Amino acid sequence: MDEIVQWRNQLLQYVNQAQLWIQWMSSTPLYTTIGVVSLSTAIIFSIRLLKPRKFNTIILAGLSGSGKTELFYQLRDGYSHEGTVTSPDTNEATFVLRTNPVWRQKERLIHLVDVPGQSRPKLDKYLPQAAGLIFLVDGLEFLRHRPAIAEYLFDILTNATIVKRKIPVFIVCNKTDKVTAHTKEFIQKLLEREIQMLRAKGTAVSEADIANGCKLGVAGEAFTFAQCSNMVTVGEASGLVGEISQIEEFLTMHLKP
Repeated sequence: MDEIVQWRNQLLQYVNQAQLWIQWMSSTPLYTTIGVVSLSTAIIFSIRLLKPRKFNTIILAGLSGSGKTELFYQLRDGYSHEGTVTSPDTNEATFVLRTNPVWRQKERLIHLVDVPGQSRPKLDKYLPQAAGLIFLVDGLEFLRHRPAIAEYLFDILTNATIVKRKIPVFIVCNKTDKVTAHTKEFIQKLLEREIQMLRAKGTAVSEADIANGCKLGVAGEAFTFAQCSNMVTVGEASGLVGEISQIEEFLTMHLKP
């Protein structure tokens, strides 16, 4: 980012120099014309560089088996490709959200990335362009995998890029169409408790994130997601049967047309 700022400042200096050159050569019509064209090109290029960058990447993260790939297909194709198995590879696609007609009218594109398992390198690759991250939790198997889920989520919430860019995180309790699935309130309460214990131990934070001063929560207080510097919310869905209205609301809120 610092290199881009330096590049922009240097380009603006070139523009100023071009203006002085045009004034000096104004007595010659040909040179004046060339100068005006050059200056116009430089100004247009500068405006494009200075224009705020549009981020449209949404990352799907979570443990293997949490339903990321089913949700990926549900958002991309409008159905979940029932029988989909856990993919060891990254799935990504750019498309207009099919289930929301408003998106088609505004031609708002989404670049969706399904990051397999707990791959930190693959996650870090897409975070600089991310507009949001959806963290899926298996509502059926939550208790059995609770420690691993909490550690992965803790790693995400203390990630230097997420903290610095304040990337919104939506924790989705998936598979809620099943009667034995745990509620989002129950899952949120236990995850906050687990993360509080991890925070007290000072574990699960990478050396790079420690170097960047990423801390979680408020000292002396029990941890809650509301204490995070970025927006962290909790919702419910079922990617398999297409109950994804809360996910669509998250996307509409954080993706710009």
